Amino acid sequence: MTRLFCLGAMLFALVLPVAAQFGGPGSTGVSASLIRLFGTNNTFTAQAEVQVLDVKNKELIGTPMNFALADNKIRVEVDLNRMRNRMEPDALAKVKPLGMDSVVSIIRPEQKAALIVFPKLSAFVKLDMPPTEAEAFLTRAKIERTTLGKEKMEGRSCVKQRVVITDDAGKKSEATVWIAPDLRNFPVCVATREKEGTVTVRFRQIQFTRAEAGKFEPPAGFVECADIQVLMAGPVVKYMKEKGTALHPAGKPAPATANPAKSNATKSTATTTKKK
Repeated sequence: MTRLFCLGAMLFALVLPVAAQFGGPGSTGVSASLIRLFGTNNTFTAQAEVQVLDVKNKELIGTPMNFALADNKIRVEVDLNRMRNRMEPDALAKVKPLGMDSVVSIIRPEQKAALIVFPKLSAFVKLDMPPTEAEAFLTRAKIERTTLGKEKMEGRSCVKQRVVITDDAGKKSEATVWIAPDLRNFPVCVATREKEGTVTVRFRQIQFTRAEAGKFEPPAGFVECADIQVLMAGPVVKYMKEKGTALHPAGKPAPATANPAKSNATKSTATTTKKK
């Protein structure tokens, strides 16, 4: 999996493993290679569906998300309650009591920064992107395309291509892409083959419109946390107190604490009965 800088990035890598599978490790959960596949379609909004399939093409992870690209800025919204996860079935139980089951990632390469936002906590963590990673989003790369034929994908007549991307360092990334000619040659599906299986990203409801500028900025009124420790000690604790949630060691919410008065009364009755 990807190199992780905080729990927010870990959640992102969990639901969007294409960063690890296509384009190498990264702190943000989205690889520059994936973005390069959009070509001149550098401004759009869409619904995306990510799937990780095993060697028998059975789903291990599947999750829908909202995706927006505006020039070099990226925003992805993920609701972990909608995620299908056979690899880690108790993943949701580990983060929902903390108010971390809704995650927004905002990537801003020009500022060499990424924001991991937790709407339920009204807080976010700012990550510094490694210079080489940020630069990868801003520089061009050599792209070689080989047409494999024509296929229907996402209800559209598409051109199926094998795509090889070579960056300035000579590192290659390879994927199978389905291009829709009637949609500005947009890649409606991207698939990468790995030893463990296949990772696919499908795009639907594509609109070539620019998301509001504020969508790529820290949300107004949200608390900025220096790191995950500050987030956990502040906004997470506050949320858990307000919602009355807690965690078992296994990552499941703890049962409600018994009413002390009722508990004492029960003990008293038991003691009296025993004396008799």
